[in-house]
Amino acid sequence: MGSKRSDEGSKWLKHYCSDHQILLVGEGDFSFSLCLAKAFASATNIVASSLDTHDDVIKKYRNAKSNIDELKKLGACILHGVDATKMKSHSHLNMKSFDRVIFNFPHAGFHGKREDNLSLIKMHKDLVGGFFKNASSMIRANGEIHVNHKTTHPYTVWNIEKLAEESFLKLMECTDFKKEDYPGYYNKRGDGNKCDKSFPLGRCSTFKFIHPRRTNGIAPSVSHCARNEVQHKEQQVSGGRSSRNCFDRRRLITLRGAKLKCLGEEV
Repeated sequence: MGSKRSDEGSKWLKHYCSDHQILLVGEGDFSFSLCLAKAFASATNIVASSLDTHDDVIKKYRNAKSNIDELKKLGACILHGVDATKMKSHSHLNMKSFDRVIFNFPHAGFHGKREDNLSLIKMHKDLVGGFFKNASSMIRANGEIHVNHKTTHPYTVWNIEKLAEESFLKLMECTDFKKEDYPGYYNKRGDGNKCDKSFPLGRCSTFKFIHPRRTNGIAPSVSHCARNEVQHKEQQVSGGRSSRNCFDRRRLITLRGAKLKCLGEEV
């Protein structure tokens, strides 16, 4: 699926727009970040981060160096050694805010345990909960936090909606995740001897969360984003596209109101 251009000249790939300031957390070989950058023909709006150091990333993933080099050429900011549970205090992030914060298939590692092991599940939940706690204070007005996550057992036991609620986040939409929508993206195990191998995705979704206190109005710095998001969402709705949990139409109404304000009209 290629990128789409709105009447305003913005480029979209699924839920992401070239006007969005985007933070990606927990990148493996940085192929997801590069996928977005190629769709936008630029990466000046992208901050891509990994927990691994630069040297470890290059050692673990065969294509990481070329992906990172291309991202840098396109203008991306690349950060390494970023802990998702502490990132709001990171020296390069503590003064920044974003329209989208993305964590693809968060995982705390295997540690010699099966995925249904309760102690391992707790580690996963601690990771995701810590991520939400940090990300919730890093999004702009009308910003969103996206987590791509499997929706089969035992991953449903993580109950990421409840973890999000603990950071005062609300689930806005849950839509099917399809890898083919992101050309060039390769999901990676990221741990152990097979770290550079992909893992079967099966049924999985993009969970989109918002902070209710940050959706009652629109900051001037993101008015252009809101205007384009309204257009993009209206096109999706008119095209008959649906998600497993319907898009929160109150969100669309809020954004539509922001659009009219941007155009100088009465809501």
